[in-house]
Amino acid sequence: MISYMKEAIEKFCKARENGLFLLDMPTGFGKTYSVLEFIADNYDKEEYRGIKFFFVTTLKKNLPYNKLKEHFESRGKGDDFDRFCMQIDANADAVIENLMPLYRARKIPIGITQKPEFKELLGSVQLIVNYQDKKTNEAIANLCKNAKQAIRDTQERAFRNLVLSELARFRTPNEKLKEIANNPEYHWIGELYPAVYTREKRIYFMSMDKFILGNSTLIEPTYSFYNNKIIDKAIIFIDEFDATRDRMLNQIIKRGLDNHVDYLTLFTQVYSSLKMRSFPAELTTDSDKQKAYLEEHPRAKNCGDIISGFETVVGETYDRFSMQYSFKTADDSGRDTSRNFLFNDLQFHSVFAGDNSFVQITSDHKAKQNWLKFSKKRPTDEDSGVLGLLASVKGCVSFFQNGCRSLSYNYMQLQDAKKQRGDDDFTLENAIASVLREFHLSPEYRRYLTPLILSGQATGKTEKRSSDGKLSLKNLDRSVYDKGFRYYDFIDDPNHNMQSEIQLYDFQDSPERILLRMSERARVVGISATATIDTVVGNYDLEYLQRMLQDSFYELPDDDDKRLRDDFAEFTADYKKVDIHVEPVSFVDDYPKILQEIFTSQALIKKYTEKLEDVFSGSNKYAAANFLRIVKVLKAFICNTGIRSFLCLSNKLPQDNKGSFDLKLIKEIANEIIKEAHLDYKADSLIVCITSEEYDAKYNEMINRLSAGEKLFVLSSYNTVGAGQNLQYKTPEGVNVVEVNAYARGDMEKDFDGIYLEKPTNLIVNVDAHTGVSTEDLIRFIYQMEFLMERGEISRKDGIARIKDAFVAYSGGNTWSGKKGVPYETLSVNNFAIRTLIQAVGRICRTGRKNKDIYIYVDDEILKHYDLSKVEKRMLNPEFWAIVELGKQYSSNIREVGDPVARLENAAGQLSLKTMQIINELKRNWTEDSIDYWQRLRQLCLMCPTMSRDQVEKSTQFRTIYMQAPGKITSYSYEQEGDYNKNIIVKFDDNLSQKMSEQEVNLQELFNIEGLKEYFTSKRYATSFKANEFILTPPMFNNIYKGALGEVVGKYIFETYLSVELQDLPDEYFELFDYTIGDGIFIDFKLWKDTMRVDAEEEKQNILAKLEKCNGRRAIIVNIVYDRNSYPVTSDGGRIVEIPYLYRSDRHELGIEMLQKIQREGYLI
Repeated sequence: MISYMKEAIEKFCKARENGLFLLDMPTGFGKTYSVLEFIADNYDKEEYRGIKFFFVTTLKKNLPYNKLKEHFESRGKGDDFDRFCMQIDANADAVIENLMPLYRARKIPIGITQKPEFKELLGSVQLIVNYQDKKTNEAIANLCKNAKQAIRDTQERAFRNLVLSELARFRTPNEKLKEIANNPEYHWIGELYPAVYTREKRIYFMSMDKFILGNSTLIEPTYSFYNNKIIDKAIIFIDEFDATRDRMLNQIIKRGLDNHVDYLTLFTQVYSSLKMRSFPAELTTDSDKQKAYLEEHPRAKNCGDIISGFETVVGETYDRFSMQYSFKTADDSGRDTSRNFLFNDLQFHSVFAGDNSFVQITSDHKAKQNWLKFSKKRPTDEDSGVLGLLASVKGCVSFFQNGCRSLSYNYMQLQDAKKQRGDDDFTLENAIASVLREFHLSPEYRRYLTPLILSGQATGKTEKRSSDGKLSLKNLDRSVYDKGFRYYDFIDDPNHNMQSEIQLYDFQDSPERILLRMSERARVVGISATATIDTVVGNYDLEYLQRMLQDSFYELPDDDDKRLRDDFAEFTADYKKVDIHVEPVSFVDDYPKILQEIFTSQALIKKYTEKLEDVFSGSNKYAAANFLRIVKVLKAFICNTGIRSFLCLSNKLPQDNKGSFDLKLIKEIANEIIKEAHLDYKADSLIVCITSEEYDAKYNEMINRLSAGEKLFVLSSYNTVGAGQNLQYKTPEGVNVVEVNAYARGDMEKDFDGIYLEKPTNLIVNVDAHTGVSTEDLIRFIYQMEFLMERGEISRKDGIARIKDAFVAYSGGNTWSGKKGVPYETLSVNNFAIRTLIQAVGRICRTGRKNKDIYIYVDDEILKHYDLSKVEKRMLNPEFWAIVELGKQYSSNIREVGDPVARLENAAGQLSLKTMQIINELKRNWTEDSIDYWQRLRQLCLMCPTMSRDQVEKSTQFRTIYMQAPGKITSYSYEQEGDYNKNIIVKFDDNLSQKMSEQEVNLQELFNIEGLKEYFTSKRYATSFKANEFILTPPMFNNIYKGALGEVVGKYIFETYLSVELQDLPDEYFELFDYTIGDGIFIDFKLWKDTMRVDAEEEKQNILAKLEKCNGRRAIIVNIVYDRNSYPVTSDGGRIVEIPYLYRSDRHELGIEMLQKIQREGYLI
């Protein structure tokens, strides 16, 4: 098994220079061992020379660093281990571990030890070291905890800054490293902070938190591994793969909350800098690389033009919204003081006090104030509403951010050109910091902008294009994974009484985006028993990653998969030597009846009936059920002398005197059970509770007691020991075990004899106003809803309703949408629960040494609610497979999770909004790239209004604009609001009012025009809508396909029947009109269903404005198909001409009379 897994890793690493491979063999079958074997066998091979290896997992204590050392030493390569390998800890942890030995050995110079920063740090470290094994009471434990927190929060950083000032005398990182390594005066720095030697090593072990957070090496600027060139072409092993997603999300949430900004003040600081600053010539000087790029791309902007563009764009918004005045909530004595929020993902959503839905802005020039007024009425125009303000400011900040990225690349190239021999590279991070400082922005705004500028680096000029030089449609990704979400919090406070703050909380990152970027740079191997479980709330969205990575998402070849499965079957064959007992644990809402299963004494039944009625009074039956199920399992454990070790896993941890889960009461009942059974136990010694608080000490005590042969009932929670924890222990003397395979860990260790599984709950964050909602929980809940909407598992309507509920609860309100249960009816939540259970059972599957009888007790609510058949095709430990078999007895009563058609329709609506956003963004600012994208999209739509599954699978980037149908279709129906910008509902039937079909555009009717069908065929345009599984979204059909079809047909008719050559517009006039025939005459073709005379003043002014932009003298608006007799209409002195039709659908022929009239009236001259 191990050799096959190692071979699978080797095949992936040899087949790819980057990509993602998921290895999801069950717990206990040597995945980590295989990885260590691979590293030890390959690090010094020629093909891996210079390649770096990373081993990353959720918890630092689970890193197999010493195990790797054993692998190296067994090969006689111990020296290489010391030379190449390192475990990178948080700087605070490194200081706690290393400072005292260095201080006692007097290795730290006296000039340092006399500094107040050192003394303060030393005091905290001494406290921790002196009392770390003596935390016998709560006061000492709290002292140590507070000391650690002080080190992490301030003391270590202050001391590190002192060290940095000592090293500042050396110019380059190489010089600093040389001094630390060779000069006795500085050698202690490397011993205290081993991360100093990061660049010298090749094999790294660290937690996921460390991998995501900064690596402070002291010799160079702090960087994060995941987006640094150090991982280029590296091999990264991610242990407990699916669990690391939650660790990443924690860091993303923390960073977003730490970096919130007053958005309007950020904007005004940028504006002020542009107005007042004269920028250094070096900032506006183009590098040689930039000059070469400008020569190839005439429309691209040089550095000076970029800054001039800032001034123009930012200035327009500043003037438009009178931003010389502060914004202040209008003083209204009747105003509700509740919090007010604007949430923004693909759209804006208001969560305002009372029944308000809008915020109007009134500029008061007398008071020199912009008043914000919350209202039920929609603002009369865009400029009078806060949405217009925020959208415009966001656009300006994004424009500034993108421009600063270009300036930073250019500045980095300038510095690289000056580099002297031996100098280190001037990094993009260095360049961004330098550029932003020139705009005199406050530190918090630089902190906010820097990661956003960095995160865009993978979409630079070269990375946007695929190997054929064409722009990749992957860059049109508008998923929550790539674009995130944000919300605005309107804050009034006496400390800023003359203005209201609009705080922006921006979450533009996601675990998927980080993993995607890593997989594009390195070879990433995800290791976990549940790595491929399909759940977007308990794992990465593997469907998204596969779509974006395409061939770089590596899947095990069928023959290798079969070989692993066969080997797995052989590996588990000796499980026939053990008996696995699986029992459901039920609850009936009748205390006397259920207590009869626990006690024989009627007095005890009466006593505890009264106690339970008191503890679980009211409607707290759920807690009572959980409590009594555990009591039933506890009795089974006590009375079964064959069970020596038992793990009881619940959602919450018991505490002494905690009403609904009272550990004291559990022990009291246990002692009564023991007395009735005439056994010689005491509940206090029999029952152990393992919590995250002082986990290591409690864990070690438990392991020692089990190894000594004590009988223990271990109470813990899924979050504490449910995944990634090793709970095996040394087989006690005199205990008989059965070996089901040769995989015995450590000192002949064995697994627990039994386990109880409570139904997992709180799989979705509980946003209940009664219990209070933290900011962290609010953001996590929003992410969960967005992930479910992204996959179509809940509708956009339901998802946004729940997000609004969360904001209401967060601000202390109680308004509910009635959609609370919707997320729990999804496949992702079902599979998250199963993933939790698989990982939990994995805690008793760590070795090949078992009790003859294995006991598994299962909360019967698990069997009633979760569809365990979803994992039947996976390789499962025999212990879990026994639960799946039991579940089959309940399967007839389990409701099917997730309607597959509804999911596809939900996903189609979500994708439709994204494609409309793509269209709007492309049209907002025509550049060389956006024109290229637009033209490619037009061609693609004309050629493939539908697309087969094979086509999409060969190039999954097409999923950014084609939605998946439940089968092969040629049409569907839909509804939309706000010109496709608000809500879009798609149904894969004919029940809604608007249609997407070839009949809708009269495609076959148009082919009555002689030669047109042959022309389409020659251009490879679709001559029919083929029945396929993928089809264009409504916005792509309405806004691109229809327009492109009208242009192609109109151009064909004009050039074939009027002998008029139509010319494409130059880039500066792109999409103002379709074509020109020269001499200031412009043509626009339309596929209107009914005549639409251009007499509306707004439309007329729009056309005239476009004519002015391109110095035109006439615009001819031509409708292709019309079925009533009508005549051309001219307006504005002949500057606008409307042609009502070219083709007569009522006669099924070309409108020759209209063509003649066009020529006769001289519209084209």
